[in-house]
Amino acid sequence: MLDPVLPIAIYLIFGYLFKIIFQDNSKQLVDFIIYFSLPAIVFSKIYPLTLDSRVIGLIFMFIGIILFNLFLSYLIGKILRLNRLYLATFMIMATFGNTSFIGFSYIDAFYGQDFIVYGLIYDIFGSFLLLVSIGMLIITWGSGKKNSVSNISKSIFLFPPMIMFFLTILLKNFEIPKFLIYTSQNLGSTLVPIAMIAIGMKLELKHIFARLHIVSIAVILKMVVVPIIVLFTFKYFYGIDQTWVKVTIIEVAMPPMTMAAVIAIKGGLDEKIAINSLVLGVIASLFTITLFVQYLA
Repeated sequence: MLDPVLPIAIYLIFGYLFKIIFQDNSKQLVDFIIYFSLPAIVFSKIYPLTLDSRVIGLIFMFIGIILFNLFLSYLIGKILRLNRLYLATFMIMATFGNTSFIGFSYIDAFYGQDFIVYGLIYDIFGSFLLLVSIGMLIITWGSGKKNSVSNISKSIFLFPPMIMFFLTILLKNFEIPKFLIYTSQNLGSTLVPIAMIAIGMKLELKHIFARLHIVSIAVILKMVVVPIIVLFTFKYFYGIDQTWVKVTIIEVAMPPMTMAAVIAIKGGLDEKIAINSLVLGVIASLFTITLFVQYLA
């Protein structure tokens, strides 16, 4: 069962060692992912997909899960009596998961690339959409800064995977040459190694124990408590035999989102909570995701 996880761990180590020995090229790699790998996956997975009421239902379900996570993180943050800056950072890092870079990697490793489409829907219409809307409002509130509606709208509609999504919906009305499908599939396959190497380059092990009590609670809430609640909710209402259910639970159990950490820091929230949640979450996911997959199997 560890075999699918080991390549992910190796990519992380490669990225971290490359940064230590040579330099940090994570920005360039992340740019490549955002402008090439992710749009390619959007096209290759959405183009053959029939967008019916079931997909719309999944979108609302995924949004509901993330909003529940956000509400729970707010309650726990209040119980911990965190100040506004810490509370906003805690809510962002304990709610928004790395459902694309790491999520797609785990889905591909355990269930195959065909099921990435569910992670794609979860990521675009759940994680990303809520991060750049409600998430930005929380960051603005926590830092005491202001953010205009136009800036938030630009973040949503100028995001390359979102542009490709709408373009793909338009192209579904036409017959696309096979070589474009093959090209997008091959380009999309670069996501896993490049994303994990980039995250490896972003890992910072110094000051890893700063704000540890806040960070550890955020990671446990994000990667253990909420996924278990969602798992048993699915088990009661749907069962957990269907692969899309397993993929959803894995996406819910993802470590804190890289983009959320970056946006939180740029927005003036607490850097140590954001970075350490990211680092500990990625490391812990090698074990927690394996345990979830074993249980779901």
